[in-house]
Amino acid sequence: MTSATVIEKCCLIASPVAGNPTHFMVEQAFLLAGLDWRFMSFEVDPKELGDAMRGIRALGFRGVKVAEPHQVTVLEYLDELTERARLCGSVNCVTSDGSRLLGDNTEGLALVDLVRGHIELAGQRAMIIGAGRLARVIAVALAQAGLKAMSIASRSPESGQRLVSYIENETAAAASLVEFNEREAIKIAGDVTLLVNASSLSTDNPGATLPIELAAQPAGGVVVDVSYASPSTWLTQQAAKRGCTVIDGVDLYVEQTALAFSTWTGVQPDKAAMREAAEEFLEL
Repeated sequence: MTSATVIEKCCLIASPVAGNPTHFMVEQAFLLAGLDWRFMSFEVDPKELGDAMRGIRALGFRGVKVAEPHQVTVLEYLDELTERARLCGSVNCVTSDGSRLLGDNTEGLALVDLVRGHIELAGQRAMIIGAGRLARVIAVALAQAGLKAMSIASRSPESGQRLVSYIENETAAAASLVEFNEREAIKIAGDVTLLVNASSLSTDNPGATLPIELAAQPAGGVVVDVSYASPSTWLTQQAAKRGCTVIDGVDLYVEQTALAFSTWTGVQPDKAAMREAAEEFLEL
């Protein structure tokens, strides 16, 4: 508990820290929740992650938001993982009970919560573009939410097949691989009600045309693009024109941070204010 002599504190660890809106968002949420807590941001070189985590433990931080490139390597410095984090193979939220550090992952759960505001996931089919760390997190969360089947679209057949095999071996969802490149468009099947771009394509160049053919995408479907640096991407624009529900990367980042916030504090934050803070920081 917060007292006159002890102020609870949380932090972000990343490399680089510049451009990350977490600090601004969480400080605003603390203020509006009436919590006399503090948030700090630390740029941690990957070679110094062990020292940083020992410092976090010694200094009594209540919570840690873990960002690139530490979400996988931080696992070895934690005492325990949630089942979700174990399946994801990465952590973006660490909570301390005073003696132990518990790792969790709120990225996929955030996406599930947002999508469920528009469609029920049980029995549905999704396509995930990408086969990296975040794609695995999202695939695991969708499978746990009852998704029937998913296609993994990957520029790397090896990476894509690894994720397909993992999902089929570790969850109840069916998975299949779709190989693609910039010269041949991915055709979205008519039964795909959820399309998620979990690749770096929009992050690297938000306005770039993606190799995706949306003609068969149901107008009532949901399209998600994880890029939060520019929530208006080619994909979100095209999806909106087709009448799809769009969830942008800022929505997703706010939701995953809000889940971490409530885990640390036991308080539900003002997500609208967090979104405003993120937009102000990112100059959107």
